[in-house]
Amino acid sequence: MSHKYKEDLDLAFLHYADNEMLAVLVQSLIFDKDGKKRNTESLTGNKSFIEAKGNYGQIWQDIAAELQHYGGDTLVNFVRRTGVSYREILIDVCKRMKVKTDFDAATIEIEQAMFAKLIETSWQDMTDEQKAELASALKIDAKLAGPAAMAAMITAIKLGGFASYQVALIVANSIAKMIMGKGLQLAANAGLARTIGVFAGPIGWVITGLLTVPALSGPAFRVTLPAVIQVAAMRQQLENKDMF
Repeated sequence: MSHKYKEDLDLAFLHYADNEMLAVLVQSLIFDKDGKKRNTESLTGNKSFIEAKGNYGQIWQDIAAELQHYGGDTLVNFVRRTGVSYREILIDVCKRMKVKTDFDAATIEIEQAMFAKLIETSWQDMTDEQKAELASALKIDAKLAGPAAMAAMITAIKLGGFASYQVALIVANSIAKMIMGKGLQLAANAGLARTIGVFAGPIGWVITGLLTVPALSGPAFRVTLPAVIQVAAMRQQLENKDMF
């Protein structure tokens, strides 16, 4: 049984999203991190999904509906046949991650705060060389180091633009490796392969850790966390497509 899409301005952009990025989102909705099909997924039995033959832009509403469904209460979803808005799902994910931000802010600003939290958490697992390279990639003043460099990076990511775009690709690449076993082609094409590759480990460890914390990792969260990260990355990609 396919799910009914709930009109959602925060997901409407998926119609224009890169197909490779959409494929990662689809995989995260269908399969768990061990490659096993989720018991509650409905996409693979959807006639439109089958007929699309991997052209995910055609069925973006079905994909969005699947995500909305995972964000809502299962019993309630069954009765009303719709899930909840993306923004509700995003805020739930961010609160579980202990992201400090204004949850009344624009959706993209909350997503940027989420990216900043992922970088901040992974910072402790980075070598000094990785920290210096990340600061350089995000165009942080080379004179800054330690907590000052980290603070400058968090500020830059939350402001959007170049830093958020870079971090979005770093994080999306980690999700792709986790879900599909390989990195993003578009990352290599963008000339960011080295920067992205260097941080796949630390970022991946943080995401994996969040997915395995008992207090956080309920069935729905194991879907919504990678899915929300991917949606946020796709938004950054479209927001910055003319900048690079």
